[in-house]
Amino acid sequence: MMDEKVLDTEGLSVWLRAGRSMIPAVRDVALTVKRGGCTGVIGESGCGKSLTCQAVLGLLERKKWKVEGRVSLRGAPVPIQDDAAMDAFRGRRMALILQNPMSAFDTRLTIGAHFCEGRRRREWGVCLGEAAEMLGRMYIRDPEEVLRSYPFQLSGGMLQRVLIAMAITPRPELLIADEPTTALDCTTQSEILHLLRQLQSQEGIAILLVSHDLKVISGMADDIYVMYGGQVVEHGAKDAVLHHPLHPYTRGLLQARLAFSKQRLEVMEGYPPRLGEAAGAGCPFAPRCSSALDRCVSVPQPLRELEPGHWSRCPLGGESFGFPAGSTGTA
Repeated sequence: MMDEKVLDTEGLSVWLRAGRSMIPAVRDVALTVKRGGCTGVIGESGCGKSLTCQAVLGLLERKKWKVEGRVSLRGAPVPIQDDAAMDAFRGRRMALILQNPMSAFDTRLTIGAHFCEGRRRREWGVCLGEAAEMLGRMYIRDPEEVLRSYPFQLSGGMLQRVLIAMAITPRPELLIADEPTTALDCTTQSEILHLLRQLQSQEGIAILLVSHDLKVISGMADDIYVMYGGQVVEHGAKDAVLHHPLHPYTRGLLQARLAFSKQRLEVMEGYPPRLGEAAGAGCPFAPRCSSALDRCVSVPQPLRELEPGHWSRCPLGGESFGFPAGSTGTA
């Protein structure tokens, strides 16, 4: 059962509508999340991580964005193009946790009102009882008092716990966590990640975790997808990607990771492409890659399985760009 695919995407692509032009933002993303597992997506800001999540949930405004590709939940197609039909999926079978918990709440409503929104007034007693029980599972003391509180009366860590409780109350099959610990201190981050691990083991929830924090990803994910310029440039099992990267961009991310060491921190030269700049034929990372070949600039680089279960768009492979096998280049 643990190998059962909960989320499966194929050819997922997103374009920004700019007048009569279509600017590619996400291109041909294929990823999988298994039951009780966690798939991590990493990359710099603007690489398309959050857009991919929003496309999976059918949240992108059709007047502004064009979405193509297939999204499946437990083998059945998800109607991402039909906003009304997505009501049966969003918040029920597929839930979302955002990086800024305060922005997810209406400051005029109590926490209890958020839990019971959309329910008949006569059902609120039962709803609040269920909410209190769920908040207790989030290790929140005095959940009844929290339910009577307004969002501005709670800390960021408390609000994030509330968001998780609201997300899992309908018992979703998939939980999408988009930078869920970015705005939190280190101690609260650890507590939130512990809660997510419990949901995996106890509820069998599949988690799609988006983050730029390699520490968070390495502690949670089973498989990792690396995105750059709107496309997946590498993916594989966590240990393979983190300890033997096969794409120079992944290597650059790992070498730029902060470490308690006297070694000088290596930083990638240049900047990631802005929206529309990575629309050329070749590899979007080629302008920043010291090992780029002529074909990297001019020829599309497909994802290839260079090692069993380990895929990369780089035609050179890990050792060819000077990154020894079994080493991340970090202390």
